[in-house]
Amino acid sequence: MLLIERSSPLDVTETFTVVAARLTALASPAIALISLAAPAQAADFAGLVDIGADRKLYLECSGIGAPTVVLISGKGNGAADWSEVLDPAAPEHDADYDAVAWGEGKLLKSDSAVFPMVSRFTRVCAYDRPDVRLEGPDRSSSVTQPHPVDQATDDLRRLLTAAGEPGPYVLVPHSYGGLIATLFARTWPDQIAGLVMVDAATPLIRDVASAEAVEKWDAANRKSDPAAPEAVMLIDAYARIDAAPPLGELPAVVLSSDKPWQPPSTPKDSGPAGGVTFADWQASEKLLATTLKAKFVPSTNSGHNIYAYSPQIVIDAIHEVVDAVRRGETSLAP
Repeated sequence: MLLIERSSPLDVTETFTVVAARLTALASPAIALISLAAPAQAADFAGLVDIGADRKLYLECSGIGAPTVVLISGKGNGAADWSEVLDPAAPEHDADYDAVAWGEGKLLKSDSAVFPMVSRFTRVCAYDRPDVRLEGPDRSSSVTQPHPVDQATDDLRRLLTAAGEPGPYVLVPHSYGGLIATLFARTWPDQIAGLVMVDAATPLIRDVASAEAVEKWDAANRKSDPAAPEAVMLIDAYARIDAAPPLGELPAVVLSSDKPWQPPSTPKDSGPAGGVTFADWQASEKLLATTLKAKFVPSTNSGHNIYAYSPQIVIDAIHEVVDAVRRGETSLAP
């Protein structure tokens, strides 16, 4: 399975790669609490932000409080995803495979979605990377595709700075967003307070999948299409993350999908389009949780887009990490 765009079948385009190292720790509970004394009032915002070099990115932020939660979408997806849920009455909830990844199921904008619910207890921001949305006057500036992960990481840093959204942040990446979050955390460790990895991609996939499968996956995700322009460079991203400084321990949760990518009727000898298998993916998520010393949640009754299938699981994980950060803790209780 490729990195996943919710509307595409198992051609899905979203890479998976996240943190292969532990994340930065706050210096001490006292320092942590002081650093989180962010402005008590912050206006809701939705629009384009100038990040320099004649480029703008779409950003939306809501709520008050610290730490600020930053939602990082998977390949081909943007801010809108975090305000949608799979219709609670949809039969796809009971499917024994990831129906949403095959373009099935009705997604609804909902007050019960991750973005609006998190805004009730802290500041939250979501954004569009270049080329994830094709229409609208507030569309993010395009870039050459495929793009390297360090470009996406630098864009996020410049965006948050230009928008005046202070850290340290709790990063909540989905799928390819995991690679962005990992490199961000290793590059600016003092700006990271916690992590919630939502079926996030990780370089640890190399420890469980064959080199041939990883190369096939990388090649598939480098392809850009007019209907789905964003394309990513997985193997290059792994190398950049490997070269970054290691990180300290942080409060972290890893959420893993448990609905297989393909329907049971799929012939067993037809390998997934992306080379990497669902079993490989699940094994890498478990390994990620171990590496991060994170709380691991493998039973989510969800496909890859956990935030759509089971938004409350994601919301609860974010709340748990935010509370730990506010208490000045550097890990979650087992």
